[in-house]
Amino acid sequence: MIIWISGPYGVGKSTLAQFMAERMPDTLVFDAEEVGNAVRGNYPDCPKGFIFEDYPLWGEFCCKLLKDIHETYRKNILVPMTLVRRESYRIIRKLRRAGIRTELVILEASHQTVHDRILSRGEEEGCWCMENIELSRAGAHAFAGLHIETDGRTVEELYRTVCARCKLPAERMCEQ
Repeated sequence: MIIWISGPYGVGKSTLAQFMAERMPDTLVFDAEEVGNAVRGNYPDCPKGFIFEDYPLWGEFCCKLLKDIHETYRKNILVPMTLVRRESYRIIRKLRRAGIRTELVILEASHQTVHDRILSRGEEEGCWCMENIELSRAGAHAFAGLHIETDGRTVEELYRTVCARCKLPAERMCEQ
């Protein structure tokens, strides 16, 4: 199974993915940002900007890598990565068409909550993530998936919600 965790920059995707990976057997975290850095970093002068989704090869490489890792290692894969472009849903569709159970979980939070979380991780006012809060919040609303409100909720509560909403067998997958 692949669970793609999307939502605004700074909403807690990586925190949730790491928390889940520590509690779910045979689970790893896939770093789609590393793929994006490799793709974007090899083009001179970032011709398509800073959003990885604007580089078609990013989505193609992520899809191929996820499929290969899933087939080779037979592990659950968590992908904490913001999607803001509707066209990026094709990654989820391709994985599903390949016969891989793939869930899209979208974490949501108020502008203020996301702002405060970005600051709490050591970034400054005016940073790229801060400047793009509304872009990423709007992108989160554009996708069909399991939308989960994070305001005022602990990572443990979010973890339990994801397990329940994805119909993961709690006794096996979501033990403490």
